[in-house]
Amino acid sequence: MKMEIEIKEHQGYTEWASLPKGMDIRQIFGRHQFIYKSGKYEISLVELKDVFEDKWFWEIYCLAGNLFEDCERFDAKQLAENRIILLLNNVKLGGK
Repeated sequence: MKMEIEIKEHQGYTEWASLPKGMDIRQIFGRHQFIYKSGKYEISLVELKDVFEDKWFWEIYCLAGNLFEDCERFDAKQLAENRIILLLNNVKLGGK
């Protein structure tokens, strides 16, 4: 199965951008959502800010296929992508 990546504007970014001016949305959300797809499986990757620790992180969430519960967070995009590839490759090899 081939893996595809769809890039779209993060829904939270879009919603906050339409609100009256106040907090700059770029202080909370990254602009894009990356959706990794392989067959019936989909994993979302977004960049978010921990406002309490004042640092950015990357979060993955399973949109389709029940590959893992809740969400997982990573300090770097590459670490998150490595986890996504591992999960989707495991499915291809019959892991789920």
